[in-house]
Amino acid sequence: MTEPAPESAVALVGMAGRFPGAADVEQLRRNLAAGVPGLRELTDAELAAAGVDPATPGHVRVGGPVAGGVETFDAAAFGLSPREAETLEPHHRLLLECSWEALERAGYRPTDPGLPVGLFAGCAFPDYLTRNLAGLAEEPGGKPLLSAGVERDSLTSLVSYKLGLRGPAITVQTYCSTSLVAVHLACQSLLTYECDLALAGGAALPLPQTAGHLAEEGSILSPDGRVRALDADANGTVMGSGAAVVALKRLEDALADGDVVHAVLLGSAVNNDGRDRAGYPAPGVAGQAAVVDTALAVAGVKPETVGYVECHAVGTPLGDSIELAALNRVFGPGRAEPCVLSSVKPSIGHLDRASGVTSLIRAALNLRDGVLPGTAGFRTPNPALGDRFTVLPADAPWPADARPRRAGVSSFGVGGTNAHVVLEEPPVRAPRPSRGPWLLTFSAGDAAALDEVTSRLRAHLAAHPALDLGDVSFTLQVSRGHFALRRAVVVQDHADALAALADPGRWLDGETRRRDPRFRLVAGTGSDWASTASAAHRLLSGAEVPAPAATREGALSALSAGLTRLGVRLDESATDTLVVDGGSCVLSVVARLWLAGSTVDWAALHRGEGRRVELPPYPFQRKRFWVDPVALARPDAYVPSWRPDPQPVAGLERRLRAAGPWLVFAADPVGEALASRITLAGGEVTTVRPGAGFAFLDTGDFVVGPGDLPLLRQSLVVVPRTVVHGFALGGSPGDVEAAAELWPGMVTLTSGAVGVLGPDLTTPSHAALTVLTSRHVDIGPAAAVDQVLAAVLNAETPLAVRGDQAWRPHHEPCALAGHAEAEVHHNVPDLDGRRGILLVRPDAAGRVLAAEARVARLAGRGRWTTVVSTSDPGPEVIAAVAAAEHLTEVVLSGLPPVRPVRAAEAVGSSSAVRARPSLGTPFVEPEPGLEREVADRWAEALGFEEIGADDNFFELGGRSAGAVRIAAHWQLPATAVVELPTVRLLAARIAELAS
Repeated sequence: MTEPAPESAVALVGMAGRFPGAADVEQLRRNLAAGVPGLRELTDAELAAAGVDPATPGHVRVGGPVAGGVETFDAAAFGLSPREAETLEPHHRLLLECSWEALERAGYRPTDPGLPVGLFAGCAFPDYLTRNLAGLAEEPGGKPLLSAGVERDSLTSLVSYKLGLRGPAITVQTYCSTSLVAVHLACQSLLTYECDLALAGGAALPLPQTAGHLAEEGSILSPDGRVRALDADANGTVMGSGAAVVALKRLEDALADGDVVHAVLLGSAVNNDGRDRAGYPAPGVAGQAAVVDTALAVAGVKPETVGYVECHAVGTPLGDSIELAALNRVFGPGRAEPCVLSSVKPSIGHLDRASGVTSLIRAALNLRDGVLPGTAGFRTPNPALGDRFTVLPADAPWPADARPRRAGVSSFGVGGTNAHVVLEEPPVRAPRPSRGPWLLTFSAGDAAALDEVTSRLRAHLAAHPALDLGDVSFTLQVSRGHFALRRAVVVQDHADALAALADPGRWLDGETRRRDPRFRLVAGTGSDWASTASAAHRLLSGAEVPAPAATREGALSALSAGLTRLGVRLDESATDTLVVDGGSCVLSVVARLWLAGSTVDWAALHRGEGRRVELPPYPFQRKRFWVDPVALARPDAYVPSWRPDPQPVAGLERRLRAAGPWLVFAADPVGEALASRITLAGGEVTTVRPGAGFAFLDTGDFVVGPGDLPLLRQSLVVVPRTVVHGFALGGSPGDVEAAAELWPGMVTLTSGAVGVLGPDLTTPSHAALTVLTSRHVDIGPAAAVDQVLAAVLNAETPLAVRGDQAWRPHHEPCALAGHAEAEVHHNVPDLDGRRGILLVRPDAAGRVLAAEARVARLAGRGRWTTVVSTSDPGPEVIAAVAAAEHLTEVVLSGLPPVRPVRAAEAVGSSSAVRARPSLGTPFVEPEPGLEREVADRWAEALGFEEIGADDNFFELGGRSAGAVRIAAHWQLPATAVVELPTVRLLAARIAELAS
């Protein structure tokens, strides 16, 4: 990078997140580079746990659940009681964790970070409230829990309270653009000096996590579970789950403070489309173009210097095309190389309120690593792409030149709030030599977490041998020491660090139980005072201090002066002593004081030259804190039937033209009639007929034989918008499965594959085709062509057309009762009028068997009832079905559950005595007498085994009502505990009043 950044530049100094298939930012980077998708097919067990039936018409069993789930949480790390933790809304949970991690990855303490920190974030609707906590407001103490831990208004203020952040705490809600708008607001807050460090992000965690979605006409959701962003075949998106936060700082300050800089934000802008769009949820070209243009102007850069744009592009045909049109307005012609466009959504889905900041993280990684990103699954450019842009199918190197690499990031929200950010690659950090020894310090909430911190640090150093240990030690010292359980390791170099971190004999462990005590240095044994004096002078003293005498007195004097310079409180009258032997490791002395609770000025230890590096974050010790939703009553069974659903034919010709270009596979007069009607309406249609081999006809139509469909796809002049496969109408379906792979959104036509009226089920062997694709229309004799085409245009299928009437399947709840006997089969033999139960699965083979059983019943070859179920039902269910002889088919599983309105459920709380949570405050034993009496009353009120003298009542989970009761016990003012929130302070006031 050769151009200086403007004074308004903002540095991205920390990144954190949880994404589909990736538990952190580094895993997301690896997944994207390796082509590992976060979206995946959901298992039967996951769908069952979510209460979803995969056989529901239109259901798409693809999702992007967040890695690690949402049911577990480290309540102790944040000082939450079990009741608070189990009612804490998932968005609040993950934003707490990601904010903590973003601060740590930036090299700052995650609690009370030492400078004003602002927080700007938003989240999606709290499904946990309506699904799991519907009765909480009516319970004692429930409303405060809802207010602090569930409502979206408390999202940022709760995080700021728990982490001790003193800058602005603002919750942002602009739908999909929420988190990038939050980034813009964070930058403005930094540039107006409201804060010196800002966190910005968002979270979207719909419940249940593994439900998939229903593809409905008019929705933005993909009917086949694939996101084809920027592609001509784009047909919808898939919603993913995730949370992400970035840490931002003024670039000038970040460089001066030795921060890690991943990318530089040169400028940003936010606006709204106003009324210049088709409707409230629709995007607008003018507004999107304006926000990009404004951000570039704020950044002071020209569009031709931007080499890559991380697009909003969610994979909808309209939305992607409008975004491309807007970019074409801003990025003029004449570029030497086209600008690369990309979108992360084909890999991890649309993360809604977290999508903008996730795109920002991806763009920052690509700038930092010099990568022009590919877009997963990209095949055919969207026609609106033009020649100014290109989309890569895979990552490519981003060559460096005289200009810095620059990128743009867009995020557009429902309702028209648009955001765009302009980024630049980070400045190069110059390497510098360092000289050991080094003191590595870290802490944790419990022994297991402390060991995991140790192993994570060792693995990170092993994977990054070029890391400077001076930078590592400084980062650890200023950001990882807030817990009372602590560990220190003195190391000489990189190899020694790997050995020491694997050797418990080298570890200095302790649990801080006092806050900044006073110590007196005492000389111990040993004779090598010269080395102690020399090390104390080199490591602890300032450059202006003369070298001490190589004696015991000189060594103790140098140690005392150096430790005082580091802020350690030394006092010759102190009762606590620290024995120093001749030849002692000076950094071990510092470590022992730190373990005992001394405050150390780590910046002074590094003589103001400390630099931060990115290190592994704290390993949260998560446990399950979750309120399960009340199990909902479900009908015993469902009975399928068909109901009239006439399709509107008004304006059909206009709709037929709009749905083109058409590709119609015709093998009989009905198929030919459909193609002719489309042509008559003025629609563009290509007809494909079956034959012995591939042929292109003078009319522009095609003939295909077995295996010719890939060649057909390559030979098409235009990409069809609507594909209708009707070869089955001619008797043989042909390569219909291959066609479904090539055109996943196609409509499959059958004739007589379903029984609407009974005898019209004439082709049971074709029943499998009804579930082959997500869209299906069955055509009966004398079906009206216009009604068939209207049904084809309806995305909510299956439908059946009989004459001039369309029909839609319906499933009526049915309670099974009674007991009878019947033969049970998994195929359809001739029962010669006997009673029979056919067990089938809700799949293609099951549909064929069910159709055959229906035909056999009509023909008198058995009194069949088909039972559709994902597993074999028990004997009592079989007996009840056998008693319902009038039923032709019963569905036990394979449909969406009926969800009646439920009563408010209780959210239980545990009254068991709990261990004191891990707090940032070290545990200090209360003094006998009044302090012990106050501590015992607090412990009883809060449900803890013990409480320390310096513990804060509210950090322990105390509420204002409890504080008033405690104050009343000692006849104190109602505000006493608020003003004096520790045992020691309150006890001192009680003693003062008593005297």
